[in-house]
Amino acid sequence: MMMLTAAALLLTASCSKDDDEPQPVNPPAAAGARLQVMMVFAPGQLGDGGYADGLLEYASGMEFTEVMADAEDSIDVQFISLYSVNDTRQALKEWAATAAHPFYKGSTYERRLLVLTEPYMTAWLTDVKSYLRETDEVLVMKADEAYTQQVADTYGLGSRAHGLNYDMAPAMRLYCNNVRSMITDPELDPSFFGEKPEVVVLRRFNAQQNHYCDGIEDVIRQELGNDVTLTVYALGDYVQAEDLSEQTNVAYIQAAYTAAAQLDQHFQQTGYGFVVADMGTCNYGMLNYLLGSPLCHYEVVMIDSNPYTYNYMAICRQGSAVMSWIADWMRQPANAMPRFRVADSEDVIENFSEVITKE
Repeated sequence: MMMLTAAALLLTASCSKDDDEPQPVNPPAAAGARLQVMMVFAPGQLGDGGYADGLLEYASGMEFTEVMADAEDSIDVQFISLYSVNDTRQALKEWAATAAHPFYKGSTYERRLLVLTEPYMTAWLTDVKSYLRETDEVLVMKADEAYTQQVADTYGLGSRAHGLNYDMAPAMRLYCNNVRSMITDPELDPSFFGEKPEVVVLRRFNAQQNHYCDGIEDVIRQELGNDVTLTVYALGDYVQAEDLSEQTNVAYIQAAYTAAAQLDQHFQQTGYGFVVADMGTCNYGMLNYLLGSPLCHYEVVMIDSNPYTYNYMAICRQGSAVMSWIADWMRQPANAMPRFRVADSEDVIENFSEVITKE
């Protein structure tokens, strides 16, 4: 388990004008932070160059300190990032079972917040729900409002269950403008895009399993309408079921690489195309293919990706939105945060119009 403690680090120093003056032998006992946040990452999720790394950056970087500067309470922030799902679930269970402060004997956290960074992690609440106290709350990221309510009902969390989502519509409107400018460019032969330009939305899971209410498909339909063909695929459409049987990020990242290669072959035959990769950590697999294939036959925009690794990215400051949510949680009494929140666009998108401009 990787651990970071913020605003709970004690620095002890003593000084005296007279070296002969007796110094206290035992400093007064210090109480630990009253609040704790546990952020859970899936195996292999950190190192994706986007979503997960952005959360870690905000939680451990200067932005986190600035957001928390006006909060009255100190807070401990800890992370779980282990190799396997079984190890992650066991570590989560061990965390939930005790609210004791790890650094101050006899000190207990008054309130705790469990942050699940992917909606599918809510199944792991089965292991911990009996340990969660009335002052312990759960924040599920990328969950829509209906799914958040379902989590609250299924696990008996009531007002202690919360969801946080992100409005991707502004970014997608910019991307659709980019697509439209290409397909209407008089200098390009219409046959360059085949019979009809195609936009593929590629997700990690199928529509029934995806709770990320990002507005991507709706915006594409609204902005481009019948000018393009819109198709939506999941990684399972490109690989055999047994390839994903392990349900690890490594397996899904490999599937994303396969999907990227197959899409390249598809558009090589049908005409130049457009891809929206909304696969979370698994975007990394597609990125690996693109970096090794400079003559790829489609333009791609990736949701939650590092802006320095490819030309077409939607830069989502989701870490900022999460830290803002946590700061509000610190200021509120227990169980007072709203059930569901959609991050404002200015908290999510940064410099998208510059990033999607071809260099």
